[in-house]
This record gives sequence, structure tokens and C-alpha cells, in this order.
Amino acid sequence: MGGSGKHSRMHKVFLSVGLLACGFVPAHAEEYRADSFPIRNHNPFLQIFGLPAFQTGELVEPGRLEFGISYDMANDADDADRLTERLVIDVESHVLSLSLRRRVGERFEFGIDVPYVRHSEGFLDSVIYNFHNLVGLPNSTRDGPDDQYQLFFEREGAVLFDSSTPTSGLGDIQLSAAMKLGKATLRAGVKAPTGDPDKLTGSGATDLSLGIYGGSVTRFFDRDLSYSGFVGVLALGDGEVMTELQSSAVPYGGAALRWQATQRLALATQLYVQGPYFDINLDELGGTTFQLAFGADMRFKRTLWRVAIVEDIAAGAAPDFALHLSFRSFGG
Repeated sequence: MGGSGKHSRMHKVFLSVGLLACGFVPAHAEEYRADSFPIRNHNPFLQIFGLPAFQTGELVEPGRLEFGISYDMANDADDADRLTERLVIDVESHVLSLSLRRRVGERFEFGIDVPYVRHSEGFLDSVIYNFHNLVGLPNSTRDGPDDQYQLFFEREGAVLFDSSTPTSGLGDIQLSAAMKLGKATLRAGVKAPTGDPDKLTGSGATDLSLGIYGGSVTRFFDRDLSYSGFVGVLALGDGEVMTELQSSAVPYGGAALRWQATQRLALATQLYVQGPYFDINLDELGGTTFQLAFGADMRFKRTLWRVAIVEDIAAGAAPDFALHLSFRSFGG
């Protein structure tokens, strides 16, 4: 995996996020109101696993059913050849997710997320190349012709995955539950193998996740500034995609800031960190992931509309660029 140094750095990152999460527990939990972009890692080889969407420690309002729709468009272009491994990822993934959340009593929340996944050649390669040049981000791995589709991994002369035909289908459905523990929130999830491993719309296994979440709110320029953090672990089942190289557990953590700029408009940024999913030397598939999101949300009566850009800030195992759009309804 690149030695103990990589794991040491990873452990320090998750320890730091964990300390932040503990420090984010509010003094008055009933006053804490926050929201987040429900992003995930849409690397085509990694989005098959049961990583929960980015969340805060806040439960939905008592007695209400919340409905959400999110659309993520992630573009990735990696071509790596080191030691005995060769990886090519040239893909644009589109994921449409439907979610439901229901508060039960004072302490519990239950939910379901149903994704539809499409992997194709896409159309954003040149747009992303120009955007990276504009903001000073690297394009060192974005070689080859634009808007092509190929997924390929070879190790020690054996081809373990090879696809050049776009695919789509139902992804792996996730069930979730949350419980208030004093001023913190415990969140658990189960991912069912409803997708197709051959299409990379699912892993072919059941995954389990468990995380502890906290948050609080302060004032900045006389407006609410909410901050939150969490740490957790994802236990991977024995899937059907490069099973022998798959990790048994993946630590994850995140932190978010959200500033209520006006009565309706809020600006937000998030960092989502995940450990390695595969025991592979190439960081583009076996490295620690750092996903930075920044964007805004707008509230209209009992609905919330969100838009965010997500970047892989460590040139690791996450898409180079992703666009997130989502809608949340605070229904009855």
C-alpha cells in the first residue's frame, strides 16, 4: 500500500476529524439547525460500496416525512502505470438518487436511499480541463482524447476489470437509522446488493456503516454559522469486484461549515475523507480520498435547493470533478 507512512498520515487525518466531531457537540442541541450537500465518492470502482452520503447530526423534524432528490455528475480521467499495476479510468458517471427520511419519536430516524447509476463517455472533459486551468488545479492525469469511455485494471499481467461499453441500472439501495445520544447522533446504514457488479452499479455484497455525528452553531457577521463533524467506519462485504484486493473496513470522516448569508441563501463548504477501499499500490484506486465541496443552498417555504462543486484535492481515489444538484422537501 505504499508503506506505513501512508497509513500513519491517514490515521492522523481521522484522529483530527474525530476530535473536531467531538468538539462540535452543541451546548443546546435543540437549537442546532444545519444542512449539508449529500455527496458521496463517485469513483466508478468505489461508488459501488456502502459509504453513506455526507450528513450532519441533525434529525428530520418530528412527525414529518422528508423527501429528497439528488443528481451527481462526476467526471474522472486517470491513467496510471506503476510497479506491476496499470489503471485506466476515463468515464463520466451520472447518479440520480431518491431518498426518504422519517422521524419516529424524539430520538429515532429511519431512511432509504435508492440510486440509479449510469457510466458513459460523457461530455465534460474539455470543460473540466479549462476549469482546472482557470483555478490553477492540475490536469496532469487528464490525457488522451476527450469524452471517451474506458475502465481497465491490470495487476501482475492479469486483467481484473475491462469495460469499454457504457452501462446503467439500479444501484445498491441503502437503508439507514439514526439515534440521538444526548447531544450527539449515532447513524448506522445497511447497503443491499441490488445493483449489478458487472456494470459497476453495485458491489454484489452487503455493507454496514456506523458513525458518530455532532454539530453546533455560532454567529458570524450577525448570521448563523453552523459547523459539524463526524467519524465512522464502513465494513465491506465480500463483493464481486476485485474481491481479493478489497479492504475489509474503510474509515471515513467529514467536517462542514454552513453560513446563512441571507434569510434564504446559505453558503457552505465540506470536506469528506475516506480510507483505502482496495489494497492497491496506485493512489488513484487504493489511496486515501479527500473530497472538497463548496456551494450554496436556497430555501423556499418548505423546500431546499442545493448546488455544489466537488473536487478531488489530493489527486487520489475520487473523481477529478463532480457537480452536485439536490432538492429537499420538508413535507408533512
